[in-house]
Amino acid sequence: MTPALVLVIQLLLCAGSQALRLTSLGSLFEDSALTQNDNDSPPPRDKAAEDNYSYGLDRSFPIQHEILLDDGPFDHDERQRFYDAFMDGCRAREANRQKELCNQAEANRIATNLIQPSKMKNYTQRGYEVTNATTKLVESLKQFWKLNHHHMPSQSHFEVGSTYINHWTTSHFTMNIDDEQYQSNHLRALIWDETKPILEKWAGMELTPSSMFGLQIYTGKTVMPHRVDTLPFVINAIIHVADEIDTPWPIEVYSHDGKARNITLEVGSMLLYEGQSVIIGRPYPMKGQYQAEIFVSFEPLGYSREYDQQQDASKDESSLSSLYSNSLQDWARVTKKTDLTDKTIVPSYMTNSPHIDAYGRWKQDYPKAKLHIEGVITVSVHTAAAEGDLEALKALEKENSDALFKVDENGWTALHEAVRGGHIKVAQYLLSKGLDINFRTHNGTGGSPLWWAKHIHGKDHAMVKFLEGQRAEDIAPDKK
Repeated sequence: MTPALVLVIQLLLCAGSQALRLTSLGSLFEDSALTQNDNDSPPPRDKAAEDNYSYGLDRSFPIQHEILLDDGPFDHDERQRFYDAFMDGCRAREANRQKELCNQAEANRIATNLIQPSKMKNYTQRGYEVTNATTKLVESLKQFWKLNHHHMPSQSHFEVGSTYINHWTTSHFTMNIDDEQYQSNHLRALIWDETKPILEKWAGMELTPSSMFGLQIYTGKTVMPHRVDTLPFVINAIIHVADEIDTPWPIEVYSHDGKARNITLEVGSMLLYEGQSVIIGRPYPMKGQYQAEIFVSFEPLGYSREYDQQQDASKDESSLSSLYSNSLQDWARVTKKTDLTDKTIVPSYMTNSPHIDAYGRWKQDYPKAKLHIEGVITVSVHTAAAEGDLEALKALEKENSDALFKVDENGWTALHEAVRGGHIKVAQYLLSKGLDINFRTHNGTGGSPLWWAKHIHGKDHAMVKFLEGQRAEDIAPDKK
């Protein structure tokens, strides 16, 4: 790790809470089980690679149930304490009623992992593959890192109660490959061009790009609970770009057979996986300074549009009522709860969409790929707004003038998505088309766009200034 990058990360971390110091990315509580020890490590790589050493779900970390099973290759009690400490860290960060949001986020994650994979179409036999990126892509990524790693990356901000990573203990950064401060030399287009044939050959079908995160930089002690992806993250690749680690930081992948494989990526290697049906995570804390990766997502051609059309065709009161009732029954079986009137326990899959969005919205903080390829629009209005794709939005509006006003299952409009993604030009366009600048999410009980902008980006962000200049109202969610 170069001194310049160390200094950049130290400056950013020191600007936050004491829990974000680079030199001691320790827990918020004194006797944390997140302190690294021998039991934090995965099984030895050579053993984990053996079929007879693979293990099932809920052994290393809660995946489909809150309680770990005790027949895995781990110290069961230690791993359970580790998870309990993970959740205590989230709750310690939040205050009052917001502590419950940590529990709800985990309930969502676990229920999603249990229910979603079996409902998704499988495109490959195993659901994952490890391969190498092309020489051209590897050299380009190395050059990008060499030229730009000394620049200050953007620190990521997570929603209240988010358990996507242990952000109360460590930090996560993003380098937007499209930012003018970076020398990217059309890197985004190159990544699309070099990865698309590899993923198409593996999946056995024609694909269209759906999303590309900036360069993701994880720092020491990061833990990433297992989860599945949502639409439009169907056929995905993780490309390993750079690292400064003491020991390998594997990705624990649960293939279609439900067994775990620990995949260690090296610079230039790629993990291909089916995002909606294959559960992945990193339940062991990173030991080292940082690891940098690019995430690329594709979907089968026309996938999002076909799904939206199916949903629009089925949106009548009786079908939604039946679906909601059936979902409640499923949730009761999953959680063994009997009070079906407690809506606070209902996860986000209790809607008209099987593509669960329990954690995906955090990704909208990052720049994404354009969503139209050769004039063919394959995404929904909400996704286009979240991705900042103004041209796709205009094409969708031309096709159906009412499309821009669509409200999703969580009460979000395209304007909320644009605000969350920080896309001012998209927000300007949507407001010019008549979207309500003060529309509240969650059936009128949630926050207004300005409230969400401040909540996600901070009061000094350009999006906040823009909305305030439009005389938007700062309306907070109703208290429960």
